[in-house]
Amino acid sequence: MHSRLPPLEAQPGEEEVERVICASLAWDRNGVYATMEDIREHALRHNPAVGIHVALLYQSGWFLHWAEGPKQAVRTLFDRIRQDPRHHDQTVVHHSRGRRLLMTPWSMLLSPSTETPEQFGRRVLALREQMKRGRQYAPTSVVRQLMMPMRLPQAQSLPDPEAYHRVVVCAAYGNGAFGLVHWLAQQHSLPKESRRLAGESDLDSGSDYVEFMMGEHPCRVIAVARSNLASGLHRSLVPDWRFLVLLFSADMKRNEALLDRVRLAFQDIHRAPELIGMAPDATTRARVEQSARPQGLRFLDGGLVHDSDSEAIWKSIAARLEQVGEPRRTAWDTVSSFIPL
Repeated sequence: MHSRLPPLEAQPGEEEVERVICASLAWDRNGVYATMEDIREHALRHNPAVGIHVALLYQSGWFLHWAEGPKQAVRTLFDRIRQDPRHHDQTVVHHSRGRRLLMTPWSMLLSPSTETPEQFGRRVLALREQMKRGRQYAPTSVVRQLMMPMRLPQAQSLPDPEAYHRVVVCAAYGNGAFGLVHWLAQQHSLPKESRRLAGESDLDSGSDYVEFMMGEHPCRVIAVARSNLASGLHRSLVPDWRFLVLLFSADMKRNEALLDRVRLAFQDIHRAPELIGMAPDATTRARVEQSARPQGLRFLDGGLVHDSDSEAIWKSIAARLEQVGEPRRTAWDTVSSFIPL
């Protein structure tokens, strides 16, 4: 059963935008970060004035451009991209119209994957072929399938490659979220994956994840840095998260700063994940709930857990996952909105 929101249509009063994702091969694979910084500077000078928001991603010799905005402005942008000598073999892997999903003018992601360009390219071609056959995935699903594909052998035979639990963990202070991912990787004897993200002006920050089976369903646990929780790319992904787990500290200033970022990350999205809050003591939990209430944030109680106790954190999350049933799916039924560029 597929999502009945294709193609995430604009609601009355909402702006409708053109959404295009295009993959292309880089000519020069050295100095990629400097190239992305140069593109960021140029994009922020020109794109906001014409209503274009962009996410630029890089992995294994491939760029991925996701742009949203007025139809003609987006098409003009991709005409320029085709003429850019820094890359070649542009391939459209998503095209739709609907509500805006990228809420900020710029964000970018850099993957240190050791995968070869040929391996990445096979996924690009597979998505393109699916489009031709009448199957398209949501933009965020396209990004995940290319940049962060589910690799568990047990998941490969599932009818929807995106049907897995996504649990995101963020700590108000310290490295508790990243410690949890590291601990889970050790418990399951599986590798963890890392990515680097940045927004318009923030320094880049990390995001780690690990994936494993929970009963019949795959599960991915993702640690995100609080500094980039509200970046455009993360905000686009928020509706696909099952839970956002917040690890609060005894420092209320840091807790309130995290709540502010959560509120911003949830702003104008069409579906929010359930929040699970964990605090080190009852006093902190009560103060956090009091601060969160005026912002419209409500928490499932994750218990009194210290942010360094990975085993206790996971025990609380696992209990919630056991109650939710099947993972959310992200396939769309048709590509009726697809018009070749």
